[in-house]
Amino acid sequence: MWRRNQLRFLRPSEVCMHNSRVLIVGAGVAGTTLAYWLARRGFSPTVVERAETIRTGGQAIDLHGKALHVVTQMGLLERVRAAETGIQGMDLVDATGKALARTTAFTLTGGPMDSDDIELMRSDLVNILLAESRPGVEYIFGDRLVDLADTGSGVSVTFGSDTVREFDLVLGADGLRSTTRRLAFDPGSYRVHRLGRYIAIGTIPNFLGYDRWETFYSGGPDRRLCYFSGRSATRVMFTKNAPGLDIEHSDEDDLRQLLRRDFTGDGWQTPRLLDEITGTQDFYFDDLRQVYMDRWHRDRVALVGDASHCASPASGLGTSMAIVGAYVLAGELEAAQGDYSNAFPRYEQRMRPFVAACQTRARAGGNLYISPAKFWLQRQQIRLSNVSVIRKAMAHKAAGDKARIADSIEVPAY
Repeated sequence: MWRRNQLRFLRPSEVCMHNSRVLIVGAGVAGTTLAYWLARRGFSPTVVERAETIRTGGQAIDLHGKALHVVTQMGLLERVRAAETGIQGMDLVDATGKALARTTAFTLTGGPMDSDDIELMRSDLVNILLAESRPGVEYIFGDRLVDLADTGSGVSVTFGSDTVREFDLVLGADGLRSTTRRLAFDPGSYRVHRLGRYIAIGTIPNFLGYDRWETFYSGGPDRRLCYFSGRSATRVMFTKNAPGLDIEHSDEDDLRQLLRRDFTGDGWQTPRLLDEITGTQDFYFDDLRQVYMDRWHRDRVALVGDASHCASPASGLGTSMAIVGAYVLAGELEAAQGDYSNAFPRYEQRMRPFVAACQTRARAGGNLYISPAKFWLQRQQIRLSNVSVIRKAMAHKAAGDKARIADSIEVPAY
């Protein structure tokens, strides 16, 4: 019979995990978070990323609710907070630059100033996650997945470099246009839904001399731009309603011309901002879409983040979904000791309601909705937020239901 002082709990690395050789496709937020947790739960992850290095630039992203809990469990909260954009307020301006409304209670990108949420640049977050996850993880940059074959005891993976390796499990964290999804799932088992809007983002010089501030300008009822000057970089974001837009066969020059066509003639600083964004090296353009799948797993393959359930940037919760989903997937695999037939369904069951709420928020408009009525409402909320007795209420009303959704999922202590 065991005496109390004879008991010893095994560390994750000491537990013999079945199906421990795991390939993660994609080194974004979901992929690096997943690699971190799997390595610490007794698995041997390999991450393949088609880019040569982590992409710089990108948009400001937010960590909300349970995602902050996961980051805290990783011991990264202080480092993530140190990388905050530091935005102190926002305004809406007209074509002459006159402020229509101004506030320091909240921002449309980051939410209420009095919340615990963290806003930082996507590239800053990915670099933090990459550095923290490297111990125990093999990273392969500049290569890509081209074929998958079930061997019965594993998955044979062919890479673009013609290398062939076998893994026990393949986890796709490769985004909206997931190659893993295309290779492993029947085309009829998923669909990509277009929201009828596009977004363009680029790094620009801070020629307005802003100090941690964001300004929104609407040149028309279907379009808007944001000049965003954070602590470490200045970005401009253009967004426009564009039903029926299909950019799958457009190259980058086509997209730069499209942006100019849609925004040329608008006032304020639009001409200069068009010149800056179409000339920058980190120009990003995409139409907003959502991914719906019958199931997020098939045999030894599962998907996480945008690959399985993209909600689009309009949700304001995509990064939180990626971090929480990666944590839950790794936790369920550990709890099942690598038995994917039990772990994958439990992961999906936990995440489905959270994902559905995020996608619903985006379809309703989320952070990027553009309409005269919404623009008018935001102006009133900004103005009222400067009245001290209702400041807090207006700030949280402007943020909508993002905080509630971000806290709605139960995150187990695996």
